[in-house]
Amino acid sequence: MRSFGITAMSTGSGKTSVTSAMLYSLNRSIQIKIGPDFIDPLVLKSVNGSKGYNLDRWIQGSNYMKIPGMAAAHKNYAVYEGVMGFYDSGLGKHYSTQAYFERLNIPYILVVDVLKYGESIYYNTVGFKRKSMLGVILNRYSTERHLELVEKPFEEHGVKILGSIPYREDFEINERHLGINIEEGQRKALMIGKGMSQYVDLDFIDEIEDREYDPIFPQENQRRDIRISVAMDSAFNFYYRNSLDYLERNFTVQYFSPLKNEIPDDPDFVYLGGGYPELHGDELENANETVEFLRDFHRNGGRIYSECGGTMFLLETLETEQRKYRMAGIFKGKSYMEKRPVLSYTELNGDANNPIFPKDQVIRGHEFHYSRIETKEKTAFEMKRGQGIGGRDGMFKGNALGMYTHIDMMRYGNKVFGRLKNRG
Repeated sequence: MRSFGITAMSTGSGKTSVTSAMLYSLNRSIQIKIGPDFIDPLVLKSVNGSKGYNLDRWIQGSNYMKIPGMAAAHKNYAVYEGVMGFYDSGLGKHYSTQAYFERLNIPYILVVDVLKYGESIYYNTVGFKRKSMLGVILNRYSTERHLELVEKPFEEHGVKILGSIPYREDFEINERHLGINIEEGQRKALMIGKGMSQYVDLDFIDEIEDREYDPIFPQENQRRDIRISVAMDSAFNFYYRNSLDYLERNFTVQYFSPLKNEIPDDPDFVYLGGGYPELHGDELENANETVEFLRDFHRNGGRIYSECGGTMFLLETLETEQRKYRMAGIFKGKSYMEKRPVLSYTELNGDANNPIFPKDQVIRGHEFHYSRIETKEKTAFEMKRGQGIGGRDGMFKGNALGMYTHIDMMRYGNKVFGRLKNRG
């Protein structure tokens, strides 16, 4: 597999747009998104038909080194999209895009937003040039004269220009946030990928080593005779791809849609991930058969695990600007939407017995939501980093555990599913 990175000096420079052009241009390519962002891999799936992986040491632990091998089992090209600017992370230099590229020996392209600059833009990029830089893509030039001005110093200093992309309003991707219409975002990404691809020179691919990776799969045990039901639709779709790979290689996995009022088929465990329940209040309020199943399953001791949007669905009500919606009512309490987001890596210390994790379990994950939760249910974790539910996380009742934190199942799956017994 040939791998290369896309990075920039700062966020908003066009990394995702250029990544979409690369994915569109290269057959059998896959995105590997550095950081915890669920939305980019979902949106860019429309460009080449394949949801990408995330690469994140904080969330995945040492398993992050397995991601290139997992991607190589499916594709010929991996396009690593960096997080924020080249040296940024919010967690220190060891979690920056630069650190990942160096650790994994990934050559990279620097996307340079030139819209407000002339010749001086070259001198701003000097600190981002390393031996592994393949070249630059100049993004958002305004006129041919403007392009001549910004290209000249790069050419004079021997920096390869791998593409020059004009400023066009239809090439702009708005900053994504919770509440985006994924389907609309996918249509936009496909259009941008197709349009931008004509401005990118792919000759640099021949300079990249075609590396062999061992086929690494997230399978620690022999396949177990256990049925896991996973909620999957437009309301619940925030899952890391390697988490689903782990589940599918270790258990019998079935997907069901609460939006379609579907009932899981005789599961041993129900997993409701994050997503956009606030955009689908009417459908979820009317998902009577799904809700009755979940209530019966819970009353009869069935194990349920939820994250963020899935946890909101398991509360009694969800309040938006439009109105209050009735939810499943597994947990007492409500969620409501606010204008300011919560965005943070999380670190949780278990201090109470709960139905999923052993007491004293330490978890590293991620939270990203515009909602708040009010509940008087017991909680299992103290937040060492992040906000959670009023400084704690993991409300539990019976055999159900509801988290705000998103976790990586490849890292914690043996804890989550370890108490389940094979059928028969």
